[in-house]
Amino acid sequence: MDYCNRFSENISLPVCLITVKSESRVNSMTVAWSTPLSSNPPLFGFAIRKNRFTYQLIVKEKEFTVSFLSLEKSDLAVKLGRISGREGDKVSAISLKLKDSDVVKTPYVEEAYFAMECKLENLFETGDHDFVVGRVVSVHPTKNVLIDSKPAIYLGNDTFTTIDTSQINKFDTKEIVASIKNSFGRGA
Repeated sequence: MDYCNRFSENISLPVCLITVKSESRVNSMTVAWSTPLSSNPPLFGFAIRKNRFTYQLIVKEKEFTVSFLSLEKSDLAVKLGRISGREGDKVSAISLKLKDSDVVKTPYVEEAYFAMECKLENLFETGDHDFVVGRVVSVHPTKNVLIDSKPAIYLGNDTFTTIDTSQINKFDTKEIVASIKNSFGRGA
């Protein structure tokens, strides 16, 4: 059996919630395939299937928020990731705490350690998922991630972990770069 199409099961990524408000309804879903794309302009992207309810709302509203969860709040990722907004108002059903955004009409998750407001910049077809690119128009750092909160990292199969701050490697980049550059021209 070819396991290449399951490569993503071996990549651990931070989990976030993508939230969209359409008319009076707010919907939120869980995403693990996401990444910063650019600092100038500030762009953030994530992968999503076209058949997702949230995808349709993003295309319609042209905006969304991204909220990153700590390990202690990772149950929200399961609650919002396993039920479609088409089935009902899951945000209300779980009493998700939301906070009004500064720029976009979509709220962000109050319980997140970091949140971003985004306006839809672009969509790209990328196989069985589309890649959504948002321009970051406002940020809400609610906690220092390394000191106050441990980011939820998705391991697959509804399993989460976090980083261990006692095992952080900090390097003297200038010294390393200088050492490598000094070895240039000396031969192998």
